[in-house]
Amino acid sequence: MNLKKYIAESLLIVFSVLFALFINKLFDDHKTEQRKQIALESIQKELNRNNDILTEWKTHHIAIRDRITALVEKQNDSLKNILLASSYLDLGLLSDQQSLINDILSDTAWESAKTTGIIEAFNFEQIELLTKVYTMQETLTNKTLMNILDLYFSAETHDMKNLDATLIQLQLRFWELTGQEELMNYLYDEALKKFEEN
Repeated sequence: MNLKKYIAESLLIVFSVLFALFINKLFDDHKTEQRKQIALESIQKELNRNNDILTEWKTHHIAIRDRITALVEKQNDSLKNILLASSYLDLGLLSDQQSLINDILSDTAWESAKTTGIIEAFNFEQIELLTKVYTMQETLTNKTLMNILDLYFSAETHDMKNLDATLIQLQLRFWELTGQEELMNYLYDEALKKFEEN
């Protein structure tokens, strides 16, 4: 009789422990899912904002690119004469007196997801797509834009005897920049479409 009682109590204890572990796992999974959804919503907002910023950048950079192309193709001699009259290359004349960028593309939500480890709860397709988006965004901002700034801040750029060669270099860099911006808009749109599907 005592043996049956001990076995029953043992089974009850084992069941209670397993049930408690199961409930704890459900609670942890629920918390992880909530954190994942918050992270994904933050990334989605960040991508929407970045897409809007990039659309403005692209419009501005296409105008600069076209202005430079007209100079290279000798279609705007009056602007070229104004440039040559200066003692340095006045980028404001090429950018309609606007800065090269008027806002910054953010990666805070993406970096936070990686730092907190919640990215481990994302599915593989999400990680792959977001990695592609943010890697391309980093290339655009940290390499392509920096190449333009490096060229602009080079002493040779401001030697007006080099104006024709400098304009060709600027034209090539702006073609690359606007091409990458077009790709970024496409990648943002693709990522945002995937978010809407889920």
